[in-house]
Amino acid sequence: MTSYRQHCPVATAAEVLGQSWTLLVVRELLHGSSRTSEIARGVPGMSSALLARRLKQLADAGVVTRLASTGEGRFALTPAGRDLAPVIEHLGHWGRRWMPPPRSGDLKPNLLLLDICRSIDPARLPREKVSLHLRFAETPPPRWWWLVLSSGGASSTDTDPRLPMVARIDCTVSALAGVWLGHRTWREALSEHAIRFDGTREAVRNTIAWLGRNRFTESALKVSASNRMTEQQFD
Repeated sequence: MTSYRQHCPVATAAEVLGQSWTLLVVRELLHGSSRTSEIARGVPGMSSALLARRLKQLADAGVVTRLASTGEGRFALTPAGRDLAPVIEHLGHWGRRWMPPPRSGDLKPNLLLLDICRSIDPARLPREKVSLHLRFAETPPPRWWWLVLSSGGASSTDTDPRLPMVARIDCTVSALAGVWLGHRTWREALSEHAIRFDGTREAVRNTIAWLGRNRFTESALKVSASNRMTEQQFD
């Protein structure tokens, strides 16, 4: 672990959290992942050896604790770890506001759909399980994915769940990420045929409402709108 040899609390915190992947591991734990395999699903570019090392470092620093379990390791945030929730939240808001849109090479359907599923409000979903079929044009296999939606929550799979299908979406990962992250609107993507729906008009409206937008996008758009109003007052 890097040592900055400074008394500053920013420096001492950075010694724990500044290592590669560390904040993303904390993000996954904040999302409710506890098993090593669950954490790994959210950081697929991280080797299992490095994940184990980061979890040990976080445990040594008092940020996480290892839970008693047989077989696969399970972890949970300590009070110190849970206290990082606003830090992760502010980083997300800052990144959405100031960083450029993601590069196409950084977009992965499994991660995008995982993020979308985590943000869907189950209260808005139908009681009985239904599926939404997504067909991505430009990605390596698997190109076909399904979202399983019900009042119990949302999940993604690359295996046909054999459930009633409300609609099918044909698009690229970048097009779906663009509307999800608020870099373009659904109307723009649909009019440009970057996203195509196969389903009834009601199903299309419901699907767009169910998927919503990334929570960091909402705050960024509100800030942009507020800034525009301020600028107009001084024009």
